[in-house]
Amino acid sequence: MILLIIQRLRRIGLRRSASNVPALWRLGAGILALSLLSGCTFISDPVSRMKTPRLSEDKATLMTAINSLKLVRPTNDDDSSIRTEDLNGDGTPETLVFYETPGEAVQIHGLILEKQGDAWIKKLTFDGAGTVLESVEIRDVTGDGKPEIIAGYSRGDEGLQKGLVVYSYSGSSLEEKLTLSYTKYVIDDLNGDGMDDITVVSLKRNESSTLTTYQYNGGFKELDRLENLDPYINNYYNIFVGKVAKGKEGIVLDAAVNSHSAYSYVIVMENNRFRVVLSGDDRTFKDSRIPSGDIDGDGIIEIGLMERPLGWENFEADSVPWFYSYYKWDGKEGLDFAFQQYRDPSDRFTLNFPPAWHGRVTVDKKSVQNQYLKFIMSDTGETVAEISFFSAEEWDLVKDDGWDLWGRDADKIIGYRGKLEQNADGIKKGTNTAPAERKGIN
Repeated sequence: MILLIIQRLRRIGLRRSASNVPALWRLGAGILALSLLSGCTFISDPVSRMKTPRLSEDKATLMTAINSLKLVRPTNDDDSSIRTEDLNGDGTPETLVFYETPGEAVQIHGLILEKQGDAWIKKLTFDGAGTVLESVEIRDVTGDGKPEIIAGYSRGDEGLQKGLVVYSYSGSSLEEKLTLSYTKYVIDDLNGDGMDDITVVSLKRNESSTLTTYQYNGGFKELDRLENLDPYINNYYNIFVGKVAKGKEGIVLDAAVNSHSAYSYVIVMENNRFRVVLSGDDRTFKDSRIPSGDIDGDGIIEIGLMERPLGWENFEADSVPWFYSYYKWDGKEGLDFAFQQYRDPSDRFTLNFPPAWHGRVTVDKKSVQNQYLKFIMSDTGETVAEISFFSAEEWDLVKDDGWDLWGRDADKIIGYRGKLEQNADGIKKGTNTAPAERKGIN
């Protein structure tokens, strides 16, 4: 009987990944204890027979070709420093990597390798235009069916302009199709003609601020340029492209006025020309840098604003548990409410309210940030949610009193209690409930 168990355990040990080692140890220890009681002995256990998974042969040869390099990831992408794609349309994949040589005059370099037989062969290297690799994208922006390399570089100083370069690889050489300075950029089909274009916002603080869309037509040409944006801002901290209203494609620019406050522009393109529909006035002003985006997942971009909960009008701003309210451009000159949430100032969790609660849900005035928050309906006084920070000793006393463990932060345990139900998709179910999200709590 024990021999059969050993054989099964060996098969499990060889199949399972290293992440299951603790479970295997526990199972092995139990069998070992049983064997000692029965007088049996083991020569070896399955854990000792487990081997580190080997890289695929293709990836192993690639790593051999680049293992002497200090690879760098772009700051906008934490996923990978290695990109493999057919860059010149010949049916053979190429691999693109960027690496750095600190201390040298040119510190960022690109390398293209080509798969030939069972090996990866270095085809060419090229120098980057800065000390920091900001972004890398591989997309067809010339319409020839072959992808280009779009790379952003900087000197690592927020106050300086960044450099954007569009490269085209032929198989034996690399051509720079477009080189320009930028603060933020997006790639999208802004004018709806079926071909991707590149839109760049460029800020020279206190001098000029422009928005320009470039499209390829025998070379990159300006589709349109907007020059009357406000240059007296700190920076653009976010740019988002997509539908800004039903049937309307556009761009939302979030501009930081100073270290805290901000406002947003909404700009559409009609007949290949820009039109500013919201120009960064009081309608979009906010006391915090809230990034715009499709927050509720309906395909239309929302602009985030800060709102005081009812009853908190006379409190100092630092003590207010602010609500983040998101609005959509109404297609004319105003904004329509879409969605509201409470967001923890340290970004540890959010509490999302059903739209029907707007103007009704508030926070009890006895609530204190980082201690206890009580969310109530202003018209009935009904408590709909509570968030509290407990010591370990306090948690042991209350954990069976309807509190859900949301995580730990420093020496505190964060607990939630309320009428919230949420399925795996984060979609509200039942009645009188609001989806919630926990963030970054270990």
